[in-house]
Amino acid sequence: MGRFRLFLCVLAVLAVLPDADLPYAYDWNNGQPQRCTKLLKRKEWRMLTSSEKAEWVGAVKCLASVRHQRLSLTKDQTALEGKRSLYDDFSYAHAAVEHSVHRNAYFLPWHRWFTYLFDTSLRDTCGYSGPTPYWDWSRDHADLFASPVFEDSPEYGLGGTGDCDSSPDADCTVTTGAFGTSTGNFHLAWPVPHPLRRNLTLITGWYPHELPQNDTIGPDFVRNSTEQTTGDFFTFQRLMTKMHDHVHNFVGGDLAGDCPKPLLEKDCQGMADSFTPNDPLFWLHHAQLDRLWSEWQHYHPSNFAAFSGTPLMPNNMTDPRYYLDVHADYKMPFDVQSVPVAPRRVFDTEVWPLCYRYTDEE
Repeated sequence: MGRFRLFLCVLAVLAVLPDADLPYAYDWNNGQPQRCTKLLKRKEWRMLTSSEKAEWVGAVKCLASVRHQRLSLTKDQTALEGKRSLYDDFSYAHAAVEHSVHRNAYFLPWHRWFTYLFDTSLRDTCGYSGPTPYWDWSRDHADLFASPVFEDSPEYGLGGTGDCDSSPDADCTVTTGAFGTSTGNFHLAWPVPHPLRRNLTLITGWYPHELPQNDTIGPDFVRNSTEQTTGDFFTFQRLMTKMHDHVHNFVGGDLAGDCPKPLLEKDCQGMADSFTPNDPLFWLHHAQLDRLWSEWQHYHPSNFAAFSGTPLMPNNMTDPRYYLDVHADYKMPFDVQSVPVAPRRVFDTEVWPLCYRYTDEE
């Protein structure tokens, strides 16, 4: 068991070691990080050329094609059965440390590092060299169904809504785009083997008095979230969480954590957030959230390193939503994808090891 744990630790370290072709370096002689030699670009999906989109789609499929026996164990210490892909590993990691992923003050910094790890895997393992895409859904809020992220192209399209009605077993399976069943080469293993699923809808019917899912993702809501929360990380992140949830719920299927039909309902309890990275849209969505956090950080000097589990002016310190003990040096876990990383380490995207910036260039 000791050797097994050591092997996992080595894998975790290797997952974040810099590669000579990436825009950062590390001086192992004095243990000091060096400056970024260049900054990778992150661009809105519709600003990418068709060839850039196809290259990114191809890299995602590449990760999904590298299959292996998963080394890590489930929470009850039983080995995972069957083979999974390097792409599946991200969904499993997201599930394994779910307590650190949502509903707490670490939501934004955790996902910043997680998205960076995924982008690094595309580059290290599959040779991706293009911009990192994000989806600015605020530009599509008036008609989300017509967003360019739902293109049908089998070469570079991310596909549209799934087939929910053709048969009792349809399960909202995506049939269009590069990740749909029409291409036959994108398979998911977590939580059970199944194809990608989506069910685009503005009203889920899950909640009483539910408002449309695009109610809080328009440019006015985004602007107010940035401009009216100066220095207040807690309040800003709560507004970001609303936008986050509504996009997940609008897309439905895997991105909403809807369990695949082959999984028994009793085995699905408590899994709603765990496997949302199954959908490649997850990475564009979370890159958008990261971009909005970056914009907020640069909106006012007091925002840049702001990090707190309570609002600037709390009304009731016993509010269960508050996290009084959070701190910027807490080591956030990432399963075997990475060594633990502190929020303070990811505040600045333009220094090592992140080395990226957002751009609206055509």
